[in-house]
Amino acid sequence: MLNLDSINIKVRGVDISGFVRGVTIYESMFGLMQGQIAVQDSTNFFDKFIGTELAAVDITYSYLDKEYANSFYMDGISNMKMEAEKKTYTIHLKSAHIPNMATTVNGVYNGRSDEIIGLIFSDISSPGVTMIIDSFAATTGRYIAPNIPAEDCFKLLTANAYCKNQSGMFLYQRFSDGNKLRLTSLYDMIDNIYSHHHSGAPVVIKQSLMGSDSLNPLSVIGTAAEFELKEYSMDLIDKLKKGVYGEAINVINLDETKKSENVTKLVTSVPKTKFKVSDKLFDNDVKSVLSNRGDVATGTIISNTVRVFNTVMEINRLVAVPGLGCGMTIEVELLSNVEQGTNRHNGKWLIKHMTHNFTQHAGKYSYGQELGVVRE
Repeated sequence: MLNLDSINIKVRGVDISGFVRGVTIYESMFGLMQGQIAVQDSTNFFDKFIGTELAAVDITYSYLDKEYANSFYMDGISNMKMEAEKKTYTIHLKSAHIPNMATTVNGVYNGRSDEIIGLIFSDISSPGVTMIIDSFAATTGRYIAPNIPAEDCFKLLTANAYCKNQSGMFLYQRFSDGNKLRLTSLYDMIDNIYSHHHSGAPVVIKQSLMGSDSLNPLSVIGTAAEFELKEYSMDLIDKLKKGVYGEAINVINLDETKKSENVTKLVTSVPKTKFKVSDKLFDNDVKSVLSNRGDVATGTIISNTVRVFNTVMEINRLVAVPGLGCGMTIEVELLSNVEQGTNRHNGKWLIKHMTHNFTQHAGKYSYGQELGVVRE
């Protein structure tokens, strides 16, 4: 692992970097960041500074001359061991956006799904806090938020939204983005092949090189010691029953009292009847942004999204790649079986989730990453 250039960890504005043993930050395509800080407290910091209200935790660090910063809230302390001269415990972290997600939303919004999500985010956030919208939604209409938490609004809207390229959308957070939220379609994620900042070359994750200690330190960036295929076509029978690979959907359009049948050729399909949301909920030909809910096209898009997660691989003990995050695509090159000319695990993979590990040894922080990657 390579060391950080510097790191600063503050709780309520007090720097605790000196007695932090390690930091773990987890990010995923499916939501907000969370993490843990392992502390060896020899200054009685716990009794002096930590109370019961929300405590701000700010983490800034520099790695390969690039600066990063993120904010969290402390979400409790666990596993405290009290010795004569010190305490050891774990501080749990939640994204700085968590309190805002509980804000109640009561209003009417119009536009594309991504525009509505952006407007709601702006309404619940402090001035200057922004969201990165990578993909425009094809779903459009009116959305009425009936006095419910913002988190519920976002879940409903993203689950129903899809982009112009007919792929599902995800609202999530990356450690490398700072405190910004990001809205991206699956299509744009797969097309987002990440490149090294220092060279501009596409990121290729390889198995650790023999004798790499004698090489240029930068040459080990993106090498990993462990690759483990966690799942391949797991629960396939159950997926077939649920129609992930084909289903016969009968759609009843309530506006026209008309039944449409979609008969698939797959013998494994299970017939289903769905009721489409009415197109006449509002006057002046305004449709609900959820009006596509239950139709055949949306069902197909959802199934295609699920199928991307059919094969899951874990990559551990990775020499950290600066700026790498979930929702990016990488190339994987494994050394095994190359003499036979085949390795079906090589090629393009999408980062579904990711863990950032900072570990202190003799005052120096090493930086490693763990990836959960997927493909169909």
